Amino acid sequence: MRRGMAVLVAVAAICGVQDAAAKMNYTLNDTVRTGFNALDHVLQKPLGNPVFDSKRFGDRLFLSGGAGVLMASPYARPGVAGEFSIGDWATPIHGWRVGLGAGMHSVSKGSDNVYFGSVSADYLLNLTSLLRGYRSGRPFELIGALGAEYQRIKDGDRRGNGFGLRASLQARFNVSPSLFLYVEPRLTMQAGMKYSGLPGDYRRFRPDMGLSLGLGYRLLRGEERVSGATDFINVEDNHMFFGAGGGMVSFLRGADHSSIGAGARINVGKWLSSVAALRISGELGRYGFPGCDPSRRYIAVGGLDYVWNIASAFGGYRPDELFGLNLNLGVAAAYADNAKGKLYPGVEGGLTASFRLSRNWSFYVEPQVRLFTRDFSEAVGKGRSLAPVGSVMAGLNYTIGNFAHDFPESYQEYAASKKYFLTWGAAPAWCLRGDYGTGVVGSVGFGKRFTPISSWRLTADGEIFSRSPRYITLSLSADYLFSISTSMAGFNPDRVFDLSGVLGVTGGIAHYGGRPVKPVMGGKAGFHGAFRLSDALELYVEPVLLATKARGLNATGWTPEVRVMAGLTYRLGRGEAFGKGALYESPLDGACNFVSLSGGPMFFSGNYNDRRVNGSVDLSLGRWFTLVSGLRAGFTYDIVPGDNRRRRAGMGSVHADYMLNMTSLITRDAARRFHFIGILGGGVSFSDVETSRSGLMLETGMQFRYNLPGNVDLHLEPDLSFVMNHVLPNYRHSAHFVVLGRVLAGVSYRF
Repeated sequence: MRRGMAVLVAVAAICGVQDAAAKMNYTLNDTVRTGFNALDHVLQKPLGNPVFDSKRFGDRLFLSGGAGVLMASPYARPGVAGEFSIGDWATPIHGWRVGLGAGMHSVSKGSDNVYFGSVSADYLLNLTSLLRGYRSGRPFELIGALGAEYQRIKDGDRRGNGFGLRASLQARFNVSPSLFLYVEPRLTMQAGMKYSGLPGDYRRFRPDMGLSLGLGYRLLRGEERVSGATDFINVEDNHMFFGAGGGMVSFLRGADHSSIGAGARINVGKWLSSVAALRISGELGRYGFPGCDPSRRYIAVGGLDYVWNIASAFGGYRPDELFGLNLNLGVAAAYADNAKGKLYPGVEGGLTASFRLSRNWSFYVEPQVRLFTRDFSEAVGKGRSLAPVGSVMAGLNYTIGNFAHDFPESYQEYAASKKYFLTWGAAPAWCLRGDYGTGVVGSVGFGKRFTPISSWRLTADGEIFSRSPRYITLSLSADYLFSISTSMAGFNPDRVFDLSGVLGVTGGIAHYGGRPVKPVMGGKAGFHGAFRLSDALELYVEPVLLATKARGLNATGWTPEVRVMAGLTYRLGRGEAFGKGALYESPLDGACNFVSLSGGPMFFSGNYNDRRVNGSVDLSLGRWFTLVSGLRAGFTYDIVPGDNRRRRAGMGSVHADYMLNMTSLITRDAARRFHFIGILGGGVSFSDVETSRSGLMLETGMQFRYNLPGNVDLHLEPDLSFVMNHVLPNYRHSAHFVVLGRVLAGVSYRF
């Protein structure tokens, strides 16, 4: 028996020595393996607190922000509060945070609102790491906090200070390595200013209970940051983003339900790195002015922002991050109707919180504050010396993404594709402000796809509306097209349908009734859907929204307009090298001279209100010096309608024109039979109207030519001629020149 007991004691001693030796082999910081043991803290020297390797100030930083409700008693009206905090973990267990907050206190029912702003500081204790050991990637953590808070309180015209001690318990849910959501109940014992509507009769301290919900970001380091992150490849139009949304706008001083109005915003930007971006935005809002005339006023704001991606800054570039948070700071300019028609400069700042719906699409909510100059405050902001404006917008954001990383093969397909293109289209149009009636728009354009995703396009547009006196415009537009289909699925030159977004600016001249011609400018946004008909031809439909402004046309402010364009796109080939032999293989070989005869309808600016259409004929002789350049000289005879329907005037023009073959200039394909030719020229015009004098004439247009066998060509030529007014006296009294628009169809013979 004694021997058996001795054996047991020896075994126990050996096990104890081995256990002690094993525990000594554990590092003092290895609480993951040792866990929490009360005996370690009571019967023997406790293990040391875990620490981070090479800990430096701020390398375990976190940001958090949220909002919640405040309750002073069960019988009080709830208050609301928002908070933002920044903190750091000194060890896996111990940390700190400081925060800013603002909101409305909980007061008795029927009492006026009491506002406050606050500054706070807390000590943090990670209870999960204390009890279960430190482990990165844990999905749930429980954190206690003890701290102090200072408040600046506003109760009507009274202002005062409040001080308090607070305790809270934060339940933190780690959604991703860097992102967490939290729920935090909090109790604050506050002393200081006693405000009206305070529930109960508290002598020294009054309790304030709160419950906050929010999200935060934790700064990742080392392997934890690299794991799961994606390389950020900044190539051309990678990482471009576009957004559109709507919401509420208001002046922030003296805001109430009657001062809040509706607003809409669009923006476009590009990520220059995984952390930084530049963004251009445009916003239109209808602000309320209670007791003022007018009671509602439109204010348009344009902004340029620097965007800081907090998610990428703290956790690395992760395009599949579920939640995103951006800080936006920048400059802005405002324009308000009925406010001297001037721009007011200012600054802006805000936050964009986003929820990812797919790899390219996300839903966002963006609160923003803007502050403009004193002139804006006096002219627009109800006469106050400081009139900040605020907005809360929600909408959808589309991001092209890391296209070069996701679709590297697209660049090979794009290199062999047809890049230049021509467009022809027409559309009905409707002005959403003013009595213009239904309009008709014609458009001719030229463009280039300069990356797999992006294209530029220049167009010449003409527009006329039906109501009398008619409104007519001639303008040039510069558009940017971004292919949504390509950005989502890669570049495919044989895709049956391609959807693109359109952003552009336009400028030109406008004419309204008998008034002088005035400049017009504006911008547009919309979509471009292209259906592939062949390797070179596409049918497109393009709904767009324009905002235009013309001076001196009895139009107040900006005029929104809707167009639904439909037309054809002709792709101009692959840009092969052009050799000398191509000239002798072309349809112009040995036949560089030509003679042409054309005729067609003519529209005269002096009486387009009467819907009068007459005709023109033209006879020209020309020569092509190269496949690109040519000259022609000719005579045009126009039948010009007068005020009296039975009266007609004859006008002749001798002209000389330079002809530029755009198709051969871009892609010199010897086998091409279709040509797009630009025309610019001038001459002298004269008429049979009494007291008429000859005058200078300037003309411009374009010709669409198709080569037939036998040295015969067919062509269609829309053009415009600008003729001095004294050539046709008494037809237009207020303008220095008259405009003739022609659509000529004809035939040419090469010899």
